[in-house]
Amino acid sequence: MKTMMLSLSCEIDDFLTAVACERGITKAEAMQGAVALLKIAYDQKHRGDGSSLGLVRRMPDNSLEAVGVVTGV
Repeated sequence: MKTMMLSLSCEIDDFLTAVACERGITKAEAMQGAVALLKIAYDQKHRGDGSSLGLVRRMPDNSLEAVGVVTGV
């Protein structure tokens, strides 16, 4: 596995620390999850079939309602 040096704003570092603590993982594992999500968004955008990464809400009847699209990836 490769190692990478990264500078983060205090706000992002605090958020990363909070996410890691809440999930019981390291900050490195939280960053790996974030990069994995970025890759999913990137891959969907570049499929060429109009696919994108979206946000959905599960409804009481277990159906899904689209509530947003991730942009700027």
